[in-house]
Amino acid sequence: MRKFTAALLAAAIVVPSLAAPAMAQPGKPNQGHSNQGHSNQGHATPAKKLSQTPHRFKKGEKFDRSRASHYQTVDYRKYRNVKAPPKGYHYVRSGNDLLLVGITSGLVAAVTMNMFH
Repeated sequence: MRKFTAALLAAAIVVPSLAAPAMAQPGKPNQGHSNQGHSNQGHATPAKKLSQTPHRFKKGEKFDRSRASHYQTVDYRKYRNVKAPPKGYHYVRSGNDLLLVGITSGLVAAVTMNMFH
């Protein structure tokens, strides 16, 4: 066990020192390389693609907060036609839709479309 621990410790010390020369030094961009004569044509720049239509959640689908537009939790008492959610569920807004979502599972139990205008 001591030999294994000693070998593991030695590897932990040696490996970072071998990788250090390969890392770029900060403050020295374009060392000997110039971008003259090169254009950015043909190279895709990573950009987030904004979708024109928001994601519409369906019953049984896993709710993902990052895909919901205008996400917010909803207090059902502010709306006359919304009943109290069952235990373990809560209401959230996604776009103009009201979703009943399981708190622990994250599954959409019900969708009321165009609830918000």
